[in-house]
Amino acid sequence: MRAPYRMIALLALLPLLALGAGCSKPGLEYIPTGGTYTMDEAQAAAASTNLESVKDVRTADAPALRTERLEQLRTNGPEASALADALTKDFPSETAAVPLRIESGTIDGAECWLVIEAWGDEDGVLSHKRLWVINRTTLEIIGSSSFR
Repeated sequence: MRAPYRMIALLALLPLLALGAGCSKPGLEYIPTGGTYTMDEAQAAAASTNLESVKDVRTADAPALRTERLEQLRTNGPEASALADALTKDFPSETAAVPLRIESGTIDGAECWLVIEAWGDEDGVLSHKRLWVINRTTLEIIGSSSFR
């Protein structure tokens, strides 16, 4: 008699499992208290960042996803919101690059934001990475590197 109830319970769970399997990819990785790096170490971290969250995203679709990720960044408090505003102001809205990881850290003794983003070739997918190093106080770009 218990077997039919188990089967009913299992069948009831199947739609929920199917919904879970179709969940969206993870969003922006935000690290409010990050590490201490040399520029070489920061570049290595950017070069090794996983592109899974933007797998198969076409470059043409990047500006919309960029806007979503910057909106997500704004939910992390006033400093993160100021950074999102700077990224919005300094880069046009049609920028075909999507933030993957934003970390507050120190690079060669300077308090910085490390912004690692994915970008792609025209008519392609997001398959490359870029590191922006931004001064935490002034929000000025103090370094950048690209990785193909």
